[in-house]
Amino acid sequence: MRIIAGKFARRKLFAPKGLLTRPTTNRTRESLFHLAENRRGFAGASVLDLFAGAGTIGFEALSRGARSVVFVEKEGRVLQVARRNARKLDVEDQCIFLRADAVRYLRRYKGPAFDFIFADPPYSLEAMQEMPSLALPHTAEGGRFILEHDRRIFFDREPAHPDLDVSRSYGRTVVSVFRRAQAMVPDSATAEHASRPVFS
Repeated sequence: MRIIAGKFARRKLFAPKGLLTRPTTNRTRESLFHLAENRRGFAGASVLDLFAGAGTIGFEALSRGARSVVFVEKEGRVLQVARRNARKLDVEDQCIFLRADAVRYLRRYKGPAFDFIFADPPYSLEAMQEMPSLALPHTAEGGRFILEHDRRIFFDREPAHPDLDVSRSYGRTVVSVFRRAQAMVPDSATAEHASRPVFS
């Protein structure tokens, strides 16, 4: 796995051994970031990387100018690989690593809002249809939620999801970008991130 663009372009990342993760392909990742960047730049952005795996998405965001990334991954061995990648890129001070279930994390999170939330869950995730409604309340004004999902999951069929901005297919994978249709979190939630997210 390599970083595609930005200050770490072409830098190689460590990958977990075995079948613990399903890394986003370079083609899909490039398209994913193209869709996101066309709607808001990454300079100074706060990012949440759900189902983070080895952190490829989050480190790509840092390479493109993001200020900070929170990585959420439930597999401890995989999260350790993400930590190794942060050390390799010398960005540990911009990263928070949390071993947690991503869906439960969203349901309990009460911290500051994020400019971008990325999620690349298992295609069999039972809560897939809920993901936009779970994630969007934690996006800042003008922020985006970017979800990778199987083409058999539809958000763009009539009636389309009210917060869907754009949806693109790449083989079996679909990338859907959502934007909050209206304010869903208090203004105070857009304040500067604390050193750790807050839970109830």
